Amino acid sequence: MSEPALAEVRAADAERSQVRAVRALVGAAPACVRLRVGDREVELPRSLVRILVAATGSLDDGDAVAIVAEESEVSPAQAARLLGVSRQYVDRLVATGVLPARRLPGSSYRRIPVRALLTHREARGRKREGIRKVVADATAAGLEY
Repeated sequence: MSEPALAEVRAADAERSQVRAVRALVGAAPACVRLRVGDREVELPRSLVRILVAATGSLDDGDAVAIVAEESEVSPAQAARLLGVSRQYVDRLVATGVLPARRLPGSSYRRIPVRALLTHREARGRKREGIRKVVADATAAGLEY
């Protein structure tokens, strides 16, 4: 059986204190973090430590954490969750060609490349930042909108 394209995790309230403890340990980590399971010990690579710091921060705040491979494909509903929009909006993005999608053989189901979602999210963020800058500049210049 293959791994799911998208793994979403949310910490239960009872787990939050444990998440905070891991966040404190890993966030203040020296040059290396070692993990011991039974009689085996391994040093975690910095990339994995960065993931743990980011994940524990989100889990401690009560948010869900999604882990998805950049090369994978997701359903429109999963794409919507990753973008923070509705599934219908994702459908419109696919229909207008903003997001690519492929139909599964002999099915009406579609898959959207995660790489395209990340590119779209980044472009949307740049656009929003540009709008914020224009509004801030106009406000600083005394213009009303």
